[in-house]
Amino acid sequence: MTKLFLRITALTAFVALLAVPVFAQTSTAGSIAGAVTDQTGAVVAGADIVIKNNGTSAESTVTTTDNGTFNVPSLPTGVYTVTIQAAGFKQMVVTDVKVDVAKASTVNVQLEIGAQTETVTIVGSGELLQTQSANVASTITGRQITDLPYASRNALDIVLFLPGTSTVGRPRQSSVNGLPKGALNITLDGVQVQDPLLKNSDGFFTYIQPKTDAIEEVTLSTATPGAESAGAGAVQIKFATRQGTSEFHGSAYIYHRNSFFNSNYWFNNRDLPEDPVDRKAPRARVLLTQPGIRFGGPILIPGILKSRDRAFFFVNYEEYRLPEATARQRTIFAPSVLGGNFTYIPTGSSTPVVRNLFSLAAGADCDRDTAGIQPCPSTIDPTVGSLLNAIQSSTSEGGVALTSDPNLRRFSFINKGGQTRRFPTVNLSWNVTKNHQLTNVWNYQQFASVVDFLNGADPRFPGFPNFGSQASNRFSNSTALISKIGNAISNEARFAVVGGTVVFFPETSPGQFANQGGFNLGINAGGVTTATAANAPQRRNGPVQTFSDTLNWVKGNHTWTFGGNYTKTNLFSQFPNGGLVRGITFGIDQTSQGGDPVNAIFNSTNFPGANATQLANARGIYATLVGRMTAVSGTAVADEDLNYTLNGNSIERAGQNAWAVFAQNQWRIRPNVTLNFGLRYELQGPYYAKNNAYTVPLSFENVFGCSGAFNFFSPGGCTNPVTQMRRLEPGSDAYNTDKNNFAPNFGIAYSPDFKSGFLHRIFGDSGQSVIRAGFSIAYNQDGTNVGSTGLGVNPGQAFSVLVNTANGTLPIGSLFRTPGSIPTPTITAPSFFISAIISVLISRD
Repeated sequence: MTKLFLRITALTAFVALLAVPVFAQTSTAGSIAGAVTDQTGAVVAGADIVIKNNGTSAESTVTTTDNGTFNVPSLPTGVYTVTIQAAGFKQMVVTDVKVDVAKASTVNVQLEIGAQTETVTIVGSGELLQTQSANVASTITGRQITDLPYASRNALDIVLFLPGTSTVGRPRQSSVNGLPKGALNITLDGVQVQDPLLKNSDGFFTYIQPKTDAIEEVTLSTATPGAESAGAGAVQIKFATRQGTSEFHGSAYIYHRNSFFNSNYWFNNRDLPEDPVDRKAPRARVLLTQPGIRFGGPILIPGILKSRDRAFFFVNYEEYRLPEATARQRTIFAPSVLGGNFTYIPTGSSTPVVRNLFSLAAGADCDRDTAGIQPCPSTIDPTVGSLLNAIQSSTSEGGVALTSDPNLRRFSFINKGGQTRRFPTVNLSWNVTKNHQLTNVWNYQQFASVVDFLNGADPRFPGFPNFGSQASNRFSNSTALISKIGNAISNEARFAVVGGTVVFFPETSPGQFANQGGFNLGINAGGVTTATAANAPQRRNGPVQTFSDTLNWVKGNHTWTFGGNYTKTNLFSQFPNGGLVRGITFGIDQTSQGGDPVNAIFNSTNFPGANATQLANARGIYATLVGRMTAVSGTAVADEDLNYTLNGNSIERAGQNAWAVFAQNQWRIRPNVTLNFGLRYELQGPYYAKNNAYTVPLSFENVFGCSGAFNFFSPGGCTNPVTQMRRLEPGSDAYNTDKNNFAPNFGIAYSPDFKSGFLHRIFGDSGQSVIRAGFSIAYNQDGTNVGSTGLGVNPGQAFSVLVNTANGTLPIGSLFRTPGSIPTPTITAPSFFISAIISVLISRD
């Protein structure tokens, strides 16, 4: 049986190594330390200490040092029993000692003289006050997690109850101690679970959601962390998943929210329909259901695993079901506008004036040849008219109200959608031997929506075909092996991976633009809402892999910690540059080639008393109705083989590597005085290309163009070459590596022990107060959007092939209804040496 266990262990470790897994901030375990004295206060050296996990029965044994102190590192989170024995003293048993993630629990005991067969039991003696580190940290655990009042059941929101956090708007916009988002590092079982693309801009957000019933505890560290936690951010938020124990435990739950019990929003009541008979405002529906179940206990396999103290499991499954209904407001034309009527109130008057734009256009000459007369268009364009009529018909599903502009109406209605999310979590742990524990935590989370309300991709009008949803499958896996080598050395090796694909607007296709003639029509005159909600699908994936190792060595009253980690971050991003279909801008050209002849009708004679804004609105409405264009968009996009196509897909592939090593010492000078000092070295590799998506300056000096290096304000002469770009070859670094990232730390924790007097009344007994002081440096890990944004906007990947009246490629007065009036540009792939104004990434060497 022992051989079978060893073979399975070796196979599991080998599979984990093949994954080469991220961003683990090394150890997620805690520790128990303390001091043993007699009734006179003298230290007791050589006392035997046994630390037992109440859930799994795993034990650790140490002895006190010459100054009566002890330390047991690398303990998984949980509740422990501490037993102390020494010759000539009664046995002391301390129960219910809580070990938190990445924190030290203190157990100070005073032995009584007597026989070892006698036992003194102290219940719940684990100190709430952490007295062994200068690190400023807070922990939420146990019933606090499940009982705190918050509706999301996303355990990250629990952190907002801790000191130092602040929220401006929704929880996702929160910060800690006023630091930027990039300074936050959020881990779940040692794996960084933030979106690697958005870490700088959206740091208080996790790619893998820690769910309330799956989480054992969370610790927020805001100041002077040790060297093992000084990478990837100055603020550490660490979650730990529940573990199974030797007893079976479980629960089932369902949370339900219903708008039936809520009043309507004030804004919905404000925007009542203009019909005085219908006084019932539309109501946004909220019907959120969150069912779930969790269960854990020992793994028992007849004939193989018969002991309750050998292997354990914990499973949590939760769903999020939200049939959404969101109130929307759109701006539409008044029905009279579709007949060509433009209404305005002249300056100095309160009486509306109506002018029919079609009649005015029919009496004008739109022929540039003075020998002939050609009336300007005086009927609505069929495609535009069909779309505007469809918008008017959709208003039967909501309410229409007047606005301050007589040509516009405010349309209010309810858009319906829905979300379904699934959150399975599995935690398996195995006491391979007395000194080796193997754990594996797995999450696989599915997100699916009917429409994407968050990004405004729901239909602009009821029943309209263009919309987009959002979906993703996200996963994480963290495998750790905690080993003890004798009573003084312990090691935690962790292999982890997190990733998954996020898809935005996958339904979007050219067919969704059929009611717009296959184009994205810019019907926005006077602020009217266009019919396009989503113009192209997008997808991205940012898998991150990590290996980390932390070794703890207790030597006398010193606890040394050594370790390191390797992180491999990748980026894949795909999106159509410019949209799936070409966009059309409606308007009347007033500048090029003498301007559009129809512009002549918009004068003070035809519109007496009209101001400039009203005349501009009249032009925009007329141009929209008759389909008069000034521009047709288009973007030439290079694919991965550098072939340019019209409105093609931009695909980015990039990567970044990071390494770190550290050493930390916790020196317990006296039972109530601890020094902490250490050093971490970070080597964050440069952002590098994995395909042909990026361009960079030809040289650093060439960034400054013809003015020469650093001559920003001396354009005269221009004797130097103009700014030129070159392709960043696959595998090439975008910038030089910064090799000077040393992060030292120093701290002292002092627990006053005044026996009597005024100071005793202030500070209490030993362990009841602590004075901390410390200094530390921490480095942030930037999100991949820093490299993507800095390189992706450089010329070369895409360039505009816009046709418009200004550059003469679109004839003035082109009609949308006229076949062949929208030219298709000829795309010629440009050289990668392009003169341009650019943005660059600069790093010191």
